[in-house]
Amino acid sequence: MKYSFIIPAYNEEKYISNCIKSIKNQTLKDFEIIVVDNGCIDKTSDIAKRLGCRVVKEPKRSLSLARNKGAQVSRGNFLCFVDADGILSKNWLKEAEKKISKDNLDTISGLVYFYNKNVLKKIWYNIYTFFAFSGVEVLYIFGKRLYLVGNNLVIKKSLFNELGRFKPIICEDFWLSINYWKLKNRKCFFNPRMLISYSSRGFDSYGYIKTILYWIVNLFKKTSQKNYSYKKKTWYF
Repeated sequence: MKYSFIIPAYNEEKYISNCIKSIKNQTLKDFEIIVVDNGCIDKTSDIAKRLGCRVVKEPKRSLSLARNKGAQVSRGNFLCFVDADGILSKNWLKEAEKKISKDNLDTISGLVYFYNKNVLKKIWYNIYTFFAFSGVEVLYIFGKRLYLVGNNLVIKKSLFNELGRFKPIICEDFWLSINYWKLKNRKCFFNPRMLISYSSRGFDSYGYIKTILYWIVNLFKKTSQKNYSYKKKTWYF
C-alpha cells in the first residue's frame, strides 16, 4: 500500500462523511483511510467505520497527537494529512502521485480554500488564502523551501518520523516546516492543483480577524494545543 490518509477527528459527525467520500472517490485507489478518534462523544467513529475506515483512538486531546497516532499505525509509505471538514478534489491523489513518481519526491503540499454559502463571506475569508498561499508559492519558487501545509500534505512516512512528527503546539505545520528546511538534498513540490475545500466554521465561530491574529502571534511562540479547537483559542502571554 502506497498511501495512508490520516484524518484527526473530534466530534465531526457533521463533516466526516463528506470528507471520507471525497477520498473514496479519488481516481487512484492505492490507499487506506485512518480516522483518529480524539475523544469524540458523537457518532463520528460509527460513521467512519460504516464507510470502511480504520478507526483508532487518541485519548489525549491534541490535533498533532491525533495525526501522529494515525501515522504510527499507518501501513502506507506516504502519509496524506487532511482534516475532517475537508473535501478533496477528485484528482487530488492523482496529482500528488504524478509528481511524486516523476520527480521521486519526498513530500508535496497542495492548496486549500474555504467554502461558505454566503458569497461575500466566501470572498472575504479567501483573501487569507490568497495571501497565505501566495507566500507559500514565493517561498517555494525563490527560496526553494516548501511549507508543509498540515491539512493538505503528502509526506514519506520515514521523513515524517525523521522530522520528529507534529509537535502538540499551535501552528504545528510551521514548526514541522522549520525542521524540514534544515535538511539537505530533499525533493519537494507545491502543487496548487491538489485542492481541498474546507468549511469556514473557524472564522464563523471565533472571528476572521481574531483567528488570523491568533495564528500570526503563535508563529513566534510555542503555545500548547491543550483545549484548542476551531471554536476555542486560548491566548498565553
